[in-house]
Amino acid sequence: MKILIVEDDHLQAEWIHMSLAQAFPKAEFNCVRTEAEFRSRFGEIADNRPQVVVMDVMLRWEDPSPEITPRPDYVEAEGFYRAGLRCERMLAQDERTSHVPVILYTVLERGDLNHELRNLPKHVEYLAKESDLSPLIQKIRGIRRQPPSS
Repeated sequence: MKILIVEDDHLQAEWIHMSLAQAFPKAEFNCVRTEAEFRSRFGEIADNRPQVVVMDVMLRWEDPSPEITPRPDYVEAEGFYRAGLRCERMLAQDERTSHVPVILYTVLERGDLNHELRNLPKHVEYLAKESDLSPLIQKIRGIRRQPPSS
């Protein structure tokens, strides 16, 4: 099983990775830290398609650095609060990744995302971040039991 973790907080990313690695010892993991990295690595992600994506909704455009690239206008307008949703849309729009299960794993309340969650496909699910990762592990186990999508 290939699991892609998209999380900009390095402590949370490490904790999620470590916990999932214990629950799924044979899994292969990739981590992406920013929206810009997701976009720049999209071809690689699509060619090495994960079986599940754990996607934070709020992501930085890039990590701070002296060479930070300017954010595109749409990122500037929408801000980082919906970056993971933009990444999910990229997955949905590419035939190689359009059916990859995505877990929107976020501290944002469901009510904060009502408009965005309204028309998501069945393979994209919301899950609130908690200090207990067992709901995330259970959701991934449920996805593993489902027959693969085309």
